[in-house]
Amino acid sequence: MTNRARRFSKKSTTGRAFIYRSYFAIADRVAPAHAAESAVDLFCTPRHPPPARAALGRRFTLRTPASPDLSLHDWGDGPTALLVHGWSGTSAQLAGFVAPLLQQGHYVAALDLPAHGDSPGRRTNIREMADAIARAGRRLGPVRALVAHSLGAAAAAVAMAEGLRVERAVLIASPANIEVYPRRFAAALGFSPAGADRMAAALERRAGPLERLSPIRLAPRQTAEALILHDPLDREVPFDESRALAKAWPGAQLEAIAGRGHTRALHDPEVIARAAAFIGAAEPQRAIGPTFARAAAR
Repeated sequence: MTNRARRFSKKSTTGRAFIYRSYFAIADRVAPAHAAESAVDLFCTPRHPPPARAALGRRFTLRTPASPDLSLHDWGDGPTALLVHGWSGTSAQLAGFVAPLLQQGHYVAALDLPAHGDSPGRRTNIREMADAIARAGRRLGPVRALVAHSLGAAAAAVAMAEGLRVERAVLIASPANIEVYPRRFAAALGFSPAGADRMAAALERRAGPLERLSPIRLAPRQTAEALILHDPLDREVPFDESRALAKAWPGAQLEAIAGRGHTRALHDPEVIARAAAFIGAAEPQRAIGPTFARAAAR
């Protein structure tokens, strides 16, 4: 999401970005409501890289009445550790965390968020992503540990603030202020300030009030122990967002992971080791409830 806005702004005079900017700058003046809705469609459409199936475990589908199907992959047994990718990502991106969590005695589940990976759909938003994380956590939990990246980390923060109980959460390069991104995206597309406001309003008609979905506003009510990892030179999400989030989240730890970028961190051995050390070894399973829930999910 943030990468696309940055790409449009940096290449605003050539290629597809020029076409987008020309189209939306005109549409914003002559058909403002249509322009706003079209921009939201674009904003909510992730790219679809092919999933790296060789890195994945057993695949199954979580089906819930009145909700879209969710594709998940899982490994092992024990207390649940949930892996959550970011925007335009897939479950395969967090494959490096699987082995350490298994060695610590966890059951590990990685989901493809709506409109990502093997999960159906073309468009999604943070509200739907948070609901999907909560559904997976309720069905496969209780959740001892969660590792989440970028917008997936922000969505996980929403799910936790709204009742998903997690003991330990590792958030990598998480945005803190969700409400600023639609307006940045609109500005990169050539919208006027009023047009950016219309786009943000159109997004809120789909996702709900964005200020209520911003991790920074939800942080004071969080109960999970949190480790927040972020590269100070991240070009997608500013490091200051993690600094502010850590300050607002009770007891959260912030660690700089210099030189790992925004997505490379997910494959970095030191980052994976830091996350695993923070999560720690799981205690033996104390009840059969999670095992029953996992069987029902299939």
